[in-house]
Amino acid sequence: MKRLFPVAIAFFLWAAPAQAIVKQSGFQTMSDGTQIAYDVYEPDGAPPAGGWPGVMLLHGLGGSKDDMAAMGQVLASQGYAALAYSARGQGTSTGDLTLAGPDEISDERALEQWFAGLPEVSDTQIGAWGVSYGGGQIWNGLAAGIPYKAVCVVATWTDLYSALWPQNVARSGIVAGFAATVAARSPLIQQYETDAVQSLDMPSIQALVAPRSAYNALPSITAPVYMFQGRVDYAFDVTQAENGYRRVAGPKKLYIGQFGHTPSTFTTPDMAYVQTQSLAWFAHYLEGAPNGIDTAKPVTIAAATGSRKVSYAGLPKTKTVPVGFTGSGLVRTGASFQQPVETFGVSLLKVQVRKLAGYPRLVATIKAGNTVITHGAIVPKIGLDTIRLANYVQYIPKHTRLSVTFGSSSARGDVAYLGFGGTGSITLGAADLQLQVLTKPVTQ
Repeated sequence: MKRLFPVAIAFFLWAAPAQAIVKQSGFQTMSDGTQIAYDVYEPDGAPPAGGWPGVMLLHGLGGSKDDMAAMGQVLASQGYAALAYSARGQGTSTGDLTLAGPDEISDERALEQWFAGLPEVSDTQIGAWGVSYGGGQIWNGLAAGIPYKAVCVVATWTDLYSALWPQNVARSGIVAGFAATVAARSPLIQQYETDAVQSLDMPSIQALVAPRSAYNALPSITAPVYMFQGRVDYAFDVTQAENGYRRVAGPKKLYIGQFGHTPSTFTTPDMAYVQTQSLAWFAHYLEGAPNGIDTAKPVTIAAATGSRKVSYAGLPKTKTVPVGFTGSGLVRTGASFQQPVETFGVSLLKVQVRKLAGYPRLVATIKAGNTVITHGAIVPKIGLDTIRLANYVQYIPKHTRLSVTFGSSSARGDVAYLGFGGTGSITLGAADLQLQVLTKPVTQ
């Protein structure tokens, strides 16, 4: 499972800048005695009056401060101080990983206060940049009142339960992959791993992850937030960033690009755009640079391939395309599309369940040829069931036929809902898809 999540090991392949910088490393002791390893990157030279503006850097699950080295160097070359640290239970930091919980928030707060207190760093102009696990910690830090002046969050969650256990069914392949990455240093994850992967005792899982999500606090967040989310990210789909865009009170931007957790990667050329936009965001909100990033259209979607990008004044308009599937078996096909479409939003698949015996979950995988377009799962019941499908931005060319595969796990080639154990039997009736698509495709 570890191979599914390279973000936990190495995120950036950006080249380090040539400008001279200064790096300091050490450990900070937290209130419970945990030792947090850190690196501070600064420009080589005298700081300006009031100190360098600062940026905290938070890494992905199973990673460390070393994964943030390239970004730290880039920031220092642009006149910022940057603090990268290894979260507790990760890298060379001590302690147990507690899944972006209260201990991690306490660490984040203490490190921000220490960083802002350095004589060469501004005590007010502090921002944060984080990816995946680190982005979730930044959202939680904002919700807890850490006074960031501007943040960038990449490929992360706002509601951890709906991301990994939508409709009370685990994205078992994703959850198992994350757990395998860090379980050795997390008694908490070891305790809940079986239930989390197999969708057992879901009230306890929901109670565990609720305080680890910023969703309910989003309307109280006024700091400027730039959200970068992947077009196709099986861990954190576009809805997680949409939550933030719809609900935060302060300045906000959203970029949906060609990167993310499996089946995407973080080593795409698109990441250069993420870097330049992040620097512009900090330049404006930490330094007051009049670079226009605050007045540009706030939502941008990258095409599936190439460099084309389309910007919008808000979340893009969509329409519903109905797709009926012929047949009565577990694999069915739909009619051919007469025009190309590009998905955006939560599509709904309605299916009649006629008979049911010992069938704990029903997974639907929508494909275009061999490409998975989206998927979802429910705990089935007799009657008309509705499966909410994952929100991915997928281009579907003209004359393409969609297929749906039902089962107790994902269709072949899809790792989202891996199976475990035996299943009973199920008989299905009609199945109809309400596919949400952009009114005009971005990809050409």
